[in-house]
Amino acid sequence: MTKQRQIFLHGPLGQRHLREVLGSQLVALMLRPEPIWLVSPWISDFSLLDNRAGLWDAVEPDWGSREISFLEMLACITNAGCELNLVTRDEPMNRKFISQLKHRLAPDAVLRHSFDEQVHTKGLLSARFFLKGSMNFTFSGTNRNDEHLFLITDPDIISEARIEFNGQYAFGQEETVD
Repeated sequence: MTKQRQIFLHGPLGQRHLREVLGSQLVALMLRPEPIWLVSPWISDFSLLDNRAGLWDAVEPDWGSREISFLEMLACITNAGCELNLVTRDEPMNRKFISQLKHRLAPDAVLRHSFDEQVHTKGLLSARFFLKGSMNFTFSGTNRNDEHLFLITDPDIISEARIEFNGQYAFGQEETVD
């Protein structure tokens, strides 16, 4: 069984592969929530899931026939019960993204975020997958830049990454959205 998939983001095909992989992983987290880590020096919103044909209505009927953004998907999974651990740099675009995300979260949603000026790691990590590589989770990272990512499902690598993230990135008190 393959435990890793490569995605090269140079052109429309790579962008489509990224959206399919990232979108399907986030939909799976909506259906089966678990704690996740999102580590990216820079973060911004971008179009992620194409629901113009209504194919994802069974997952979330309120979406309607339109494209769903990364920000919306993060809010959906966090509201569904995923505890989101977000690490990024203290930059205006990142603060804006976090503010917009908080605005979409339910009162009982759990978002922990930390600013780390040294962070260069980029990845989305759950108990079942690790999407890592050169890409910041930004519009440019997903649409303009030449990037290389790996989707890893190997439990040993995932476990090592979770141990590393838990040790490397410290959070203060748990923050729930007011």
